[in-house]
Amino acid sequence: MTATQPSHRRGQAVDAAIIEATLGVVAEQGTFQIRIDDVAERAGVNKTTIYRRYDSAEELVLAAVLHNAAAGIPMPDTGTLRGDLDALVRMVRAALTDPLGRALMQASGGGPLDELRRRYWAERFELASELIDRAAERGECAPVDDAAARIEALVAPIHFRIIQLAGVADDSLLAATVDRVIEELPSDDGSDR
Repeated sequence: MTATQPSHRRGQAVDAAIIEATLGVVAEQGTFQIRIDDVAERAGVNKTTIYRRYDSAEELVLAAVLHNAAAGIPMPDTGTLRGDLDALVRMVRAALTDPLGRALMQASGGGPLDELRRRYWAERFELASELIDRAAERGECAPVDDAAARIEALVAPIHFRIIQLAGVADDSLLAATVDRVIEELPSDDGSDR
């Protein structure tokens, strides 16, 4: 089978091929303005196969990016809050500097792309808030109602440095952001840190 000959695969194999092809096209082009024809050719399927699953190219890109985020940035569980946050900021740095991550963060155009970015970060912050919840269960800090906002505060300086300033988020920046978030969490015994 060549890339231009559609396959007769079904179900999960086709879904996986479409997602992988979408991510590949986005990474190569550095944009989310993709053509379904390009994805279909790369995946080895007819474009009608894609349109049966996704109403638009934007919906396809959203599904691919969210799938990639769930698979590519698992939440760490090192056994300590500091270890978890350190691992998380390193994964975020890696995600923001790979071609797909840069394309996602730098894409302009509003509408569906803004929604894509919003959903991507909202899902990541919600998942990552478990790190602080687990730390509270272990007695490393008191429970907080705003764990997702604290994760946002952890990621924001790294995102800003890499995306907005086109700079490097070095290890000292990562350590400082982790320290700041941990210092601002209430201690389990009610005392200041």
